[in-house]
Amino acid sequence: AMARGDTKARKAALEFQLRCPLSSQRVTGGGGLPSGEVDLAVTTARGTLIGGWYRDPAEMIAGIDILDSKGTAHPFGEGFYRYAGNVMDDDRTVSATGFVGFYREIQSQVPILQPRSLMRLTSGSRHLMVPTAQPIDPAEARARILRAVPPQHLTDEIIENCLSPVIGDLQQKLLAAAKIDRTIELGEPRKDPAVSIVVPLYRVLDFLRAQVGAFACDPWISQYCDVIYVLDSPEQAEECEHLLRGLHLLYGMPIRLVVMSRNGGYARACNSGAEHARADLIAMLNSDVIPHQIGWLELLASKMGGPQEVAAVGPKLLFEDGSLQHAGMYFAKNERGQWLNHHFFKGLPDQFPDANIERSVPGITGACMLLHRGAFNDVGGFTEDYVIGDYEDSDLCLKIRKADFDIKYVPDASLYHFERKSISTHTDYMLGVATQYNAWLHASRWRDMLEDFHENDVPQNRPQNRVSDDDDQGEAA
Repeated sequence: AMARGDTKARKAALEFQLRCPLSSQRVTGGGGLPSGEVDLAVTTARGTLIGGWYRDPAEMIAGIDILDSKGTAHPFGEGFYRYAGNVMDDDRTVSATGFVGFYREIQSQVPILQPRSLMRLTSGSRHLMVPTAQPIDPAEARARILRAVPPQHLTDEIIENCLSPVIGDLQQKLLAAAKIDRTIELGEPRKDPAVSIVVPLYRVLDFLRAQVGAFACDPWISQYCDVIYVLDSPEQAEECEHLLRGLHLLYGMPIRLVVMSRNGGYARACNSGAEHARADLIAMLNSDVIPHQIGWLELLASKMGGPQEVAAVGPKLLFEDGSLQHAGMYFAKNERGQWLNHHFFKGLPDQFPDANIERSVPGITGACMLLHRGAFNDVGGFTEDYVIGDYEDSDLCLKIRKADFDIKYVPDASLYHFERKSISTHTDYMLGVATQYNAWLHASRWRDMLEDFHENDVPQNRPQNRVSDDDDQGEAA
């Protein structure tokens, strides 16, 4: 009732829950009786999500219901899913049934920290289940949801009907709090740069010395480009500023550090960096991408625009062993029928012939892409409702293609990519559920376009005009 009031009443509703939490309650079995627990319960403006487990050795459970604010029980109906699992019982692992359910009609602008549920038995008896107080921070609540269903049991149906409404609401709340906190200028900024290089930083700062050193040793970058680092882990602000100040003193290259108010994810960090870009071209670069040749960015810049209206270009990226990590991006279904992103020729040798042909490609990786600022702004930049950092780059490429611009892969520009060194520190990502959620969101948004690519091979999913083996006679395949 308080949560439906004005701002002051909503704050009071939250404080009241924190000061006077309910005692958590589970159903304890024994002797063949059912047992169970709700360990996830998140109420948002879009509905209430619960998750937990039960054991029912004598098949006595008729269903799980959720209680509204008046104590009325509501069955979940079609928005309820079960899966096989295990729980710990007296220091031993026993089989159990996991469950997750979403009920749209129970909504609240203020987080309800302990939504109550009932275990309903076939005998007619009902047993109350109360979770421990759930986190109020949207990132922590989102992390709980990402742990709710083991990856091997997660399906598109569960994502669409249970998880996505609540994750989407929490993501919007998180982004509302993730803003630019401050900017720090190290040196005199370039007045009219040719390219603005934007690098998001999250936790891992190990590659900064090598990356800034590579920038400074490239005459074209050091003279004509500005460098913008966006710190998406603000708890490292002092450490990061100290490191960048030292590198600025060493190389004399101006650097701008943008510090976010909190972690908002890859897309928000990149978009925030783009807001500070002054050049007509923006290079998005991961912090674990290290150039090993000079002139790579100047070469990429020379490929922009033209009669084909090229709005984005990407280079060849190599693993640390010299094998191919990226030679353009395409889309294909896996054995479960899910649309996934793939990199051409991944793992093959650097000099594999087909990987060294400049060509149009369906997309390029966000690890290193050069974009026309106007096209980037016209399509709205990176879409920010993906979780943590995955599929934002392909989403951007598809928006660019939908706007009738071309995207090219330029193999003569080559860099090393120590892949996922920063995102791997994010425990929620490593669970695998975040990337499955992002894949579902990406496919639900772009399925028609992906199907068109697959059916019509436009843009081509394989290089064209490759020189044949009998090139000595001047013939081409």
